[in-house]
Amino acid sequence: MDVAKIAAAGILTAIMYSFVRQLKPEFASLVILGGCSVILIAVAERFIEASQTVNTMLELAGIEEKNVSILMRSLGICVVTQFAADICYDNSSSSTAAAIELAGRVGTIILALPMLQTVAKIALGMME
Repeated sequence: MDVAKIAAAGILTAIMYSFVRQLKPEFASLVILGGCSVILIAVAERFIEASQTVNTMLELAGIEEKNVSILMRSLGICVVTQFAADICYDNSSSSTAAAIELAGRVGTIILALPMLQTVAKIALGMME
């Protein structure tokens, strides 16, 4: 991933946002959404490559794939939630951003429940 290209895309998006906000404020949010989407797609491609490498390393270490899957999905929820909330904050909609953040937290907890059940079973087994 070329960080310089991503930074340039971010700066270009910010500049375009400033111009569009002055001319047509109703379209300014779309500029931010489009620019951030391009950046996220570029990052996602590299993330997929990195996750495959991590999966290979975890297989060698003998860690269960379902636990790794839960962790990777949780990370995805965090990234998407933060992205959506930041766009809402940029558009002066803090209550919507707070609701999105809450949904992300709840989604992560729900996703982690099978992992927590496994930990509870191990703890109960150790206590017996």
